[in-house]
Amino acid sequence: MVEISRRRGLGGNSNKQSSSRHRVRRIILIATTITIIAFYILSFRRFLLNPTLLTNSNKNISGPPPKGKTPKQQNPNEPVAVIAHAISLIKCTKGSSVTGFLDAAAILRHSIHKNSIHYKPTTNSTLSPTPPPSRYSYKMYGIVHTTCQDHAKVLERLGYEILVKDHPVKKEDIKGEWLRNHIEAENCCGSAEFIKLYAYHLTNHPIAVHWDMDVAILKPLDDLYDVMIYPSTHPINMAARERIERQHPEKVWPETVDAFLTRDITSAKPWEKVTAVQGGFLVARPDTDVFDAYIDFIKEGNYKGGRGEGSGWAGLGYGGFQGAMAYQGVVAYFYDRLKPNTAVELNVCRWNQVAADVIWRGPERADEHKLQCREYPQTTLANGKPDYASNTICEDCRNTPIEKVRTAHYTACKKPWECTMAHPRVPRDKKQSYRLENLVNVTYCMNLVREWFELRREFESALEVASNGQVKPSPRTGTYEDQYFLGYCRRSGGYNAIEPLPDNFDIKSIYGM
Repeated sequence: MVEISRRRGLGGNSNKQSSSRHRVRRIILIATTITIIAFYILSFRRFLLNPTLLTNSNKNISGPPPKGKTPKQQNPNEPVAVIAHAISLIKCTKGSSVTGFLDAAAILRHSIHKNSIHYKPTTNSTLSPTPPPSRYSYKMYGIVHTTCQDHAKVLERLGYEILVKDHPVKKEDIKGEWLRNHIEAENCCGSAEFIKLYAYHLTNHPIAVHWDMDVAILKPLDDLYDVMIYPSTHPINMAARERIERQHPEKVWPETVDAFLTRDITSAKPWEKVTAVQGGFLVARPDTDVFDAYIDFIKEGNYKGGRGEGSGWAGLGYGGFQGAMAYQGVVAYFYDRLKPNTAVELNVCRWNQVAADVIWRGPERADEHKLQCREYPQTTLANGKPDYASNTICEDCRNTPIEKVRTAHYTACKKPWECTMAHPRVPRDKKQSYRLENLVNVTYCMNLVREWFELRREFESALEVASNGQVKPSPRTGTYEDQYFLGYCRRSGGYNAIEPLPDNFDIKSIYGM
């Protein structure tokens, strides 16, 4: 009896211990389940609050992010994206002109690098180093016409990837008789200028910027890139929109921006509704479908001769101005008519600044429009007609402070390598004298030219260091207006070009890329 009772007692304790162990296991299992569920809920909430985390696995920073996704900058040393910067070499008939333009290609690339994430500013501070001026990287492209292939090697040594192209549209491809018979007379390059449109083929990049070579970038373009890359509701996009100087700040922003451009206001007439695009600067979203759309309407050739209403592309007023049949006309027509409300017009005195007069001074229609802004009025009278009387207030680009200029385009102010003071030419038509004598502020122009030569001096200094003294800077002994030309000009027209790069020289030794 005793033994049985003892065994029952042992059996009772064992059941209690087993039950206790089951309860502990259940508690642990429940706690673990709650923890896992909480982890997934918190993780999902984190993605909802920060959609940029969805793109962490996207390592291709050259191409655009997946549609609807926001790019993420992994850390301050990694770029948000790689921007394509393209130039076109179209005509190569004059040796001296080619030499100057090849120097221009070097200085343009240097100015782009200086305003990229790769530029390391020097500082005397013992505190934290100065951050780079931009969050974006870049890659250079040279779109070279087949007639200019001999010069491709020089551009390659400067770090340009070469794309040799023939006309995408030739005269014989154009159906419209008037355009077919006149396009080759268009300034500067006739149908050959359409090779610039190949910038739309650079679809490995989210953005392509096409430049004329007589340009210098003075400040980063991050705000433009941010608007095109980030969704319109993203704080980075919204902040950039607030900072960008537009030609018409009163206009509503497009939700999605596919291009930024400037207009050739210095060649406009106050009574003409249509103004050409200034062809030296276009920031666009690469897209082969867009390229094809250009080619289709150019080949159709629906173009009417003349200037003003009823002229040009589709008879809608895109005719008669400089470049109307070629690049400056087709880009204006495309973004105004075929893809409206997708391009933003930038302030012409800050972006692609040519520093020329924007006031109409006659002689044509001087009685009606003298001293009005060249740009067509943006306001109307009660009867719906344009308000010309109030069209007299416009920023004078001849005096915009240089520290506010983003990019400089050396047209009215002369090309730096021409070593020429920016005095207006003497017109054949003496009626044009009054207009041309006010074309530029010579002192302002020459200070803008000095900016280009400062960039050249920096480039040559870097070149000498990177080549271990193998490439020496050109002599700076010229005394012609040396306060502007910095000793690189011996006389008017007497330019000292950059020394040729050795065959074995690698531009990566300067820029690391």
